[in-house]
Amino acid sequence: MTTSDIAGLCERLRRAGRNTCGMETNNPVNPDGPKAANTLERQAAEIERLRGGLKKISRASYGGPFYSVEALQDIAGAALTGEDHD
Repeated sequence: MTTSDIAGLCERLRRAGRNTCGMETNNPVNPDGPKAANTLERQAAEIERLRGGLKKISRASYGGPFYSVEALQDIAGAALTGEDHD
């Protein structure tokens, strides 16, 4: 799934429904939808952070800057937690 696919899915999960008279309400169509959308967005952000950390580690493996094992662990840990790491 692409980022735009996930964004569209999250939008649909948060979509408000209609009551029995056909009037729009503030209640989501799926009561679990907003929570599911939040979870999807958090997971997508985590995946992007992990990809960024893996790119840094990959560059180090192929002639990029040298990183100690501790520095590589810091990069991976920062990717998991969302912290900045240079």
